[in-house]
Amino acid sequence: MTPSSPLRQTDRVPTTVTWEGIVNARDLAGLPTPSGPVRPSRLIRSGNLSRLTEQGKAEVRGAGVSRIVDVRCAEERSIDPAPFLGEAMYLNVLALPHGNFKLNEASAAAQTNADHYRAMLKHAAPNLTLILQQIVDAPPGAVLVHCHIGKDRTGLVTALALFVAGVPDAEIAADYAQTDQHVQPLYAASLARQTDPAKRAELARFLVSHPADMLSAIDFLRELGGLDYLTRRGFGPDLQAALRGRLTRP
Repeated sequence: MTPSSPLRQTDRVPTTVTWEGIVNARDLAGLPTPSGPVRPSRLIRSGNLSRLTEQGKAEVRGAGVSRIVDVRCAEERSIDPAPFLGEAMYLNVLALPHGNFKLNEASAAAQTNADHYRAMLKHAAPNLTLILQQIVDAPPGAVLVHCHIGKDRTGLVTALALFVAGVPDAEIAADYAQTDQHVQPLYAASLARQTDPAKRAELARFLVSHPADMLSAIDFLRELGGLDYLTRRGFGPDLQAALRGRLTRP
């Protein structure tokens, strides 16, 4: 979707998911596409699920979630275990390839979140498209994608899905920015653990969800070819149409 799209930016109120113990969760329902709004209970984004209570786990099942795509690495999962591990609905698909020198080098040089997202688009494309494939292939029901906090990896994956669906850039960026309203206590705890003032200041630069960072990532996606970027990596027109249908078909 180009910036000149006739789609009107909406006054949509984000649908916050309030399962007991969930972090930074929202249903992407209501975002506008050329085929109509994203339907409720199609795509949900969140932070990690390790804090879910027994009631929260029951609420996940009761909400009709058919697939959970956990994009975290093994170390993260050892610290914050996946509560649905071993169940048919649960999949672990890394958003960031392990041992990718070019990605690690680009991320180490990042000065902004946008730099990180551009590095991911450039060097983690096979992983990102595999996650999109898992959304398409999921059984009927809601798909939940999550990382640790639900900002960077989850933000980029959901941005790609919404881009394929034709959601306007400004709406994608506005959804991304919602994270700041949900995770301030986690940000504060991360900063409090960092005792070196210089390192704390550096960390603080990344503990934000500026819309401009996601808009920059989407611009870079277009430079890489937009939908053709995905097609070249095996997520072609048929799969793109299937993803659009999954998000918007009644």
